[in-house]
Amino acid sequence: MPWMSHISFKPLRAAAVLCIVYLTAINAPCQTKQAEFQKHVQQALQAQSSGDFKTTIFEYESALAIQPTVPEIWSNLGLMQHQAGDYSSALASFTAAHRLQPKLFVPTLFLGLENLELNHESEAVVYLLAARRLKPKDPNVHVYLGRAYFRLKRFEDSASSHVEATKLNPASGEAWYRLGISYLEVAESNSSALSVLNRNSPYFQALEAESSSRQDKLDRAVKAYRSTLTSKNPPPCIRSSLGLALLREGLFAEARVELQQDSHAGGCSLAELGLIRLAFATDQASMTLTPLSTLWRLDPGFVITHSSVLITGFTPKQLADFDAAFARATFPGLTSEDVTKIQASLHGVQEVQLEDNHGSRSAAVIGVSAVDLYKRGEYHACADRLSLVTVALTREKLSTLAACSYFTGDFYTTLSTAKKLRRIQKAENEGLYWSIRASQALAVVCLVRAGEAEPNSIRIHNLLAESYRDMGKYGAAETEYAASLSLNSKDFTALIGAAANYLQENRIELASAMIQQALEQNPSDPEANYIAGEVLTDQRRFDESEPHLKLGLHAKAELLPRIHALLGRVYASRGEDVRAIEELKLGLPSDDDGSIHFQLARLYQKTGQQKLADAAFQETKRIKNNR
Repeated sequence: MPWMSHISFKPLRAAAVLCIVYLTAINAPCQTKQAEFQKHVQQALQAQSSGDFKTTIFEYESALAIQPTVPEIWSNLGLMQHQAGDYSSALASFTAAHRLQPKLFVPTLFLGLENLELNHESEAVVYLLAARRLKPKDPNVHVYLGRAYFRLKRFEDSASSHVEATKLNPASGEAWYRLGISYLEVAESNSSALSVLNRNSPYFQALEAESSSRQDKLDRAVKAYRSTLTSKNPPPCIRSSLGLALLREGLFAEARVELQQDSHAGGCSLAELGLIRLAFATDQASMTLTPLSTLWRLDPGFVITHSSVLITGFTPKQLADFDAAFARATFPGLTSEDVTKIQASLHGVQEVQLEDNHGSRSAAVIGVSAVDLYKRGEYHACADRLSLVTVALTREKLSTLAACSYFTGDFYTTLSTAKKLRRIQKAENEGLYWSIRASQALAVVCLVRAGEAEPNSIRIHNLLAESYRDMGKYGAAETEYAASLSLNSKDFTALIGAAANYLQENRIELASAMIQQALEQNPSDPEANYIAGEVLTDQRRFDESEPHLKLGLHAKAELLPRIHALLGRVYASRGEDVRAIEELKLGLPSDDDGSIHFQLARLYQKTGQQKLADAAFQETKRIKNNR
């Protein structure tokens, strides 16, 4: 995940006013020493106001040499050392202030921040928890505590801290962004756990299918969905998800069979959305959007959360045609506000609850079976019904609650229900599945809100774009990079990020245009040169790519294997087989699809090293199978 090692303290500067020392209250044993002490403090304050950190630090140290028992002066010294980037000295100063007065907020908070800066995350948590006890309503404390938990890979704790930060300061794009990436890591760690636990479970297969579908790898998605359906107890709505994937492939007859089967069985309103999309694809003249009114009356939360599947993968023309059909449609029984919300949700605008709302559940659904409510598509009412139960829910009811809360968009309840499922024997797969789905959904919502909270922040847009790239959401990443470049067309980070994004989409000409703009600003930047080298290699302009790739060898360590692999291609293109083999061997750690092993195998064959070639071919097959 993207991570910023440097902490920004702009929010703190307004809130954490430097401590004022009341000099008249100091009982110095000697009037001369007291006067000297006061003189150093006054000179420190003057230097501080002019931004002269070096003089400020010297004067505070001189004052403390005379009177070392004033915690506020130690705290001020620590703040100046922190601003100067001397984190070790700042840590010592804040430690002295904290020892003298443990309940001072600033040294307690900054002991957490200095330890975080020095990569002492466990110690940072101790002090940040203490700072939270002193000022529980300070959103910055929750942000930095969340960052410490994130570094410790305690992602659920990180998410909880950032939830509190967003409650206290909903306008903080930073807090929303960090909440989003915390949820992404919750999903990632749970995905790894499910992979280890049971890669053959229908829940793991369903997640694979969903991932392939999101990345437009529809043939792979269809295969995975069909495999999931052969399992004994597949997750809900898999058949409808298969139908939607078939629709996007243009296999309308097969899609109709799957969607109608789910529609007749009940319990999956996705089938109704799929049938609307099928009608749009096959018979626009007689299609109707009236079923959206029915779905809205059953559960507005479902429509708001999931109706975007109606336009997923549309071309610009298809999207324009659908919007025109929506504008012509009538929605019986719905208000204009309802229709506006439906239209917004079609384009991905979601209103998602990010905290437990069990306390506000209605008792109106008592007497109706939760299963019946689920089958009718009344997911919110179903979740209400189960949440009113005071005794522990059975596994079956927890399963229903997880599904109902997910489909109505109450992802927080889905997460808490998933935790309970994971504690039940033989239900861990299911619990992990729902945790992953809810965390992924929450991550996207939070990242969107980060951009909305700070729409003019280039930094936030670039961070969001990088997160979307990590998720394989290249279209969303492109939108965020475009937002950054609209604010500053020469933003270097946005230019190289956009180039990398286009490269991942195999849009080579656009990647080339972006990276050339970046290189005009900084011709020696290693990462920009690596991307330029990759673009030129893809264009088979090998001689031109080599100097860029060699400059790229000064980039961050994780990029080096990829650069060596590209140099291997360059040398192979010239027939420099021995040199190519050496570079490809260095590039093997970056081989995520087997292609580098395959290139190496061909070169081993060419140079008469058949045993090595056979081993490399075998490794190619293994990587492809695992992938």
